[in-house]
Amino acid sequence: MLEPTIDFTNMPYWHLFGIKILEPFTVLTNLFIAAACFYAYRNLQVKGLTQTVPHRLMKLFFLLMGISTIIGGVIGHALLYKTGMYGKIPGWYIGMAAVAVFERATIIHSRPLMNKNIGQFFSWFNYAEILTFMILSLITLRFTFVIMHAMYGLLAVVFSFELYVYSKTKDPALKHIFYATAWGFVALLCHAYQLSIHYWFNYNDVSHLAMIAAILHYHKAAVGMQIEIKKEEMIPVRLENS
Repeated sequence: MLEPTIDFTNMPYWHLFGIKILEPFTVLTNLFIAAACFYAYRNLQVKGLTQTVPHRLMKLFFLLMGISTIIGGVIGHALLYKTGMYGKIPGWYIGMAAVAVFERATIIHSRPLMNKNIGQFFSWFNYAEILTFMILSLITLRFTFVIMHAMYGLLAVVFSFELYVYSKTKDPALKHIFYATAWGFVALLCHAYQLSIHYWFNYNDVSHLAMIAAILHYHKAAVGMQIEIKKEEMIPVRLENS
C-alpha cells in the first residue's frame, strides 16, 4: 500500500493552546454534524422509539455517524499532519458501518412488502458490500470508495426501498427520506466539484452543512415512520406516538 502524498502548505490552520489544527472550519462543521446525530439519537431514546428493530438500528445509525464525524474531524482533519492518511481510516470505517446499519433498518422495514428472496439477498449483500468497500478504501486510501459506499447504501438501498414502501403505504414521514437524499446529492456535488465559499470555508465545509440537513430529515423520518405493516392490506399500523 502506498500512502498518497499530502500537501499541507495549502491547508488553512490555527494554533490553539500550542497545538496546530488543520482545516479548523472543517473540524467545526464535523462537530456540528455530530451534534445533529447525537440529538437525533437522544430524541429517539426520549420518545421511546426503541422497541422495534428498525428503530433500534436507526438509533444506532445516528450514534455511529456522530462518533464517525468526531473522529474524522479530530484525527482525520485537525491532526492529519501527525496521523497521515491512515488517520482517516477509523472515521471512514465507522461511517461506513453507520450506513450499513441504516441499510439493514430499511431492508427489515420494507421486508413485509417485498418478495422474501429479494429481502434475503440484500440482507446478505449488506455484509459483502461493506467488506468490499472497506478493503478498497484501506488499500487505496481514497475517500472515493467511502463516497461510493454511501451512494450505494443511501440511494440504491435506503432511498429505493423506502420509495417502494411509500408507494404501497403512503406514509408521509417517508417523504423526509427523499428530502434527505436530495440534501445528500447536494453534499456530493459540493465535494465532487469542490464548490468552496472561501479559503477558510471550503467544499468540505459546504458539503457538511448539506449533510446536517440530511441528518435532520432522516431523524424526522425515523420519528414519524410507521414500522409495522400488514402485507395483505398494505395499511401501516403505528406502533408509537410521535
